[in-house]
Amino acid sequence: MGKIISRLGSHIVEGVEYPNLPSIAKEYGMTLNCVYKRYSRGCRGDNLVPEKKRKNYVKPIIKQRYRYIVNGVGYKSKRQACKINNIKEITVRKRMDRGWSFEEALTTPARFHYVPNDDLGSGTATSITVEGKEFRTISEAAREYGLIPENVRAVLQKGFTIKQAFKLEMRPTVDSFYFEGQFYRNREHLCRNFNFSSSLLRNRLNRGLTIREALNLGNKNIGNEGRYNEEVFKRNPDLANKKGKLYFASVLINNKKRYKIGITAKKIVDRLSKEFVIYKLIKCVKKPLYHCYLLEKKLLNNFSIYRDRKINPDQLDGYKEVFDFPNKVVENIKFIFDSSF
Repeated sequence: MGKIISRLGSHIVEGVEYPNLPSIAKEYGMTLNCVYKRYSRGCRGDNLVPEKKRKNYVKPIIKQRYRYIVNGVGYKSKRQACKINNIKEITVRKRMDRGWSFEEALTTPARFHYVPNDDLGSGTATSITVEGKEFRTISEAAREYGLIPENVRAVLQKGFTIKQAFKLEMRPTVDSFYFEGQFYRNREHLCRNFNFSSSLLRNRLNRGLTIREALNLGNKNIGNEGRYNEEVFKRNPDLANKKGKLYFASVLINNKKRYKIGITAKKIVDRLSKEFVIYKLIKCVKKPLYHCYLLEKKLLNNFSIYRDRKINPDQLDGYKEVFDFPNKVVENIKFIFDSSF
């Protein structure tokens, strides 16, 4: 009959221990489903509660009387900003003369101070080779490539390669990835390269498609008829023949027992755990994804009168697949799974 999965347990929010998620929802005046949703997305501790709802949240106040604001701190003048940040005015002024923003000039540590004419060397300068060409100093190489020497030194000290420091190669970030052998800094970078809508890519990836499958469907929005639709399968035969699963499960939403009918090309546990903290798998059928889609569509249409219309898109992605079935209908659906599929 499947295994009931529960992630209830004690949690510490703002230094206070709560025995379970419902107690956190009650304390902070949140809906239970909202807390469950944040938990299922990986939030723990203080992050279970939105920052603005936390008891220690203090709304930032930015007074417009300040002429300069850097990192949320206001200053009446550049002189005051330099004094408070313990940096010389001349240092900030020279940095800005070289094209730095006031924020960069004010907050960059002084150890990266630029020394004019340091191409001559100080006896401790380090030579560097860029694209096969040797330079006596980092500063000499940086100016050759139109870069600020202090910035290049800072990047090198962080452990980036010479090519990355001199912007000959993209620097990796937490959002970087490789796709078909090509490096991309993030999804937006890939979308610009393929002239593809970033929001469309995000929606399709959230539906379980791979990047290649999402791109193959084209740059035109083909509607939002559930997670899949006829047009999706028509454009992508490989996706239609992909192994899929049609499932019937009980779930807990706002402390109420409901039922969900859905399909997925991934593991059912991965699909359900994204939306529900507590669920129970009742029945499952494995067939090609397009066949699962047709069977799901038939079930959803036949039992549409039992759909829980209090569930909206803001609460759940698959809100049209949630039902409030009486026991006799549950048994009927179980019989349909056993006998017809």
